[in-house]
Amino acid sequence: MIKSFGMDDRKRASRATRALCLALALCLSLCGCATFDNFKAAMDQRGGTQQAEQPVPEQPGDPIKIGVFEPLTGSDAEAAASEIRGIELAHELYGRVLGRPVELVYADNQSDAALATAAALQLTQEGVSVVIGSYRNVLSMAAQDIFEEAELPAVACTNTNPLVTSTSDYYFRVCVVDAFQGNSAAKYVLEYMQKTSAAVLAQAGDDYSSAMIDRFRAKIETVTGTLNNVRLIEYPEGTTDFTPYLDKIKSFGSDYVFFPSSAELGEQVIYDAYHSGYYFNWIGSSSWESIIDQAKTAGRKDLGHLNNAAYVSFFDAEAELSPETEIFLREYARRYGDEVPAESVALGYDAYLVAVNAIKTAKDPSDGKLIATVMSKIFELEGATGKITLSADGDPIKDVVIMRIKAGAAYAAFTATPKWGE
Repeated sequence: MIKSFGMDDRKRASRATRALCLALALCLSLCGCATFDNFKAAMDQRGGTQQAEQPVPEQPGDPIKIGVFEPLTGSDAEAAASEIRGIELAHELYGRVLGRPVELVYADNQSDAALATAAALQLTQEGVSVVIGSYRNVLSMAAQDIFEEAELPAVACTNTNPLVTSTSDYYFRVCVVDAFQGNSAAKYVLEYMQKTSAAVLAQAGDDYSSAMIDRFRAKIETVTGTLNNVRLIEYPEGTTDFTPYLDKIKSFGSDYVFFPSSAELGEQVIYDAYHSGYYFNWIGSSSWESIIDQAKTAGRKDLGHLNNAAYVSFFDAEAELSPETEIFLREYARRYGDEVPAESVALGYDAYLVAVNAIKTAKDPSDGKLIATVMSKIFELEGATGKITLSADGDPIKDVVIMRIKAGAAYAAFTATPKWGE
């Protein structure tokens, strides 16, 4: 099954869900990342989008334009810079398609969902063939209707909210959705650690973690054929003393704990647990990528409390997920020195590769509908983060690396390789 462009019933229902997201966008833009249930809970219907002017028809010798829809200014600009760095590196290496130069056209959405629509309209009027971006889910969702009406495909780099792709025929992504992280963490427990049970520590009512937890639990229970071998232990928001919850984990009898939290909270809880005599094998989500830095910032003299802690990662420089990984690392080092690239750089790089590949295969940079159809059929495209296959919803089916910490450093311990249907 490929991504449908005939507006099937599921997509039609999802349009209503997406329409009421934008009223919440202004609020979300002030309070951080938007979550799946937050989006669905918004109850204000968005009106129709503005009609973009028709771009001037391109000429055979003109550059092929790819839009960069990112917050170049505002509160998200620093975080988005990593995505842009990856896009620009890939553009430097693969700057031609169909015998024509590729031109990057930048549109600043200013880290503001209300202003993002104007930036999106700008790109439709510039005659770009594909859009890459934006950093932050709500900024991408603000542009969905505009890109769809213009039949302009877009590729998100680091958006993990399911609604970015599930409610649009023209939005794709190169990073895995939140729920897939739970599946990968479960495979780490089952296949790498050879364990059949685990506890889950989660904030009550936290939408970010709920999809991961559901998939984590379902995967373990399906593989083992046993119910109740995943124990969910919830704590209220604002908890500072985790001792009662650590006691519940200990009484459950499993040393493996899935804890999808922020890096700051995860590091603090692990530190307190370790120094109180609770020795668990912790597993976090991709937000734990900075957990070692958090420990150093907190002034920890010894990072022994993090030993054996693991977390989901979309990229690791030592994992060698595809031949393109080596090219990416070599060229990144050439351009930026010995600096180790963040996963968001690699995902920006891959988003550009997806865009160029789709244009090349479609053979017509002016036919957005055809490019989107081609994009929905991408199969095992070699990227910096591994071989990319896009699902019916425009989400990648790809390897996910599990990083494990030892002696204050993280290393790639396990690669969670998906199977069709997972």
